[in-house]
Amino acid sequence: MSLFKPSTWGIVRVIHDIENYADWIRTIKKEASDNNSKYTKWKLNHNKFYTVYFTMDMEENESKLPENIKRLRMIESLAPLHRYLDEELGFAGNLVPEFNQFFDDKGNPTLTYLVAYRFAFDKLGLGWILKMLVILTGLIIFFANFQPIITWLKNLI
Repeated sequence: MSLFKPSTWGIVRVIHDIENYADWIRTIKKEASDNNSKYTKWKLNHNKFYTVYFTMDMEENESKLPENIKRLRMIESLAPLHRYLDEELGFAGNLVPEFNQFFDDKGNPTLTYLVAYRFAFDKLGLGWILKMLVILTGLIIFFANFQPIITWLKNLI
């Protein structure tokens, strides 16, 4: 029963998400400041939300390949980076890779891709926050009106 397993409680999972994200931020800061790290070797960057990204150029001879084959080759070439992020840094299951192709001024696709790794939260999300706001609002309203209910019950007895 999940009532007796605190590790399955939503709030515990949210706290775990926040701890993992804080660890992700510390790790990225440390790796970015080390000039000898693989982070620097791969020429990775990050934004203010610590989404790690870089651009990747496909070879000219791959331009005629279908899009799904291009992406498959790109994923294969990024295997060492995936191992670095997942195994060496310890964030397997917490990162979601994204591949976005650039287009030239005329709207034609180029051979340059933006590869980004976003931190994925397990439980924390907009739905969870809204649910907690509704529950907390209900509790506040209940306890704000609790004293009149007690007085009413005392008058009945």
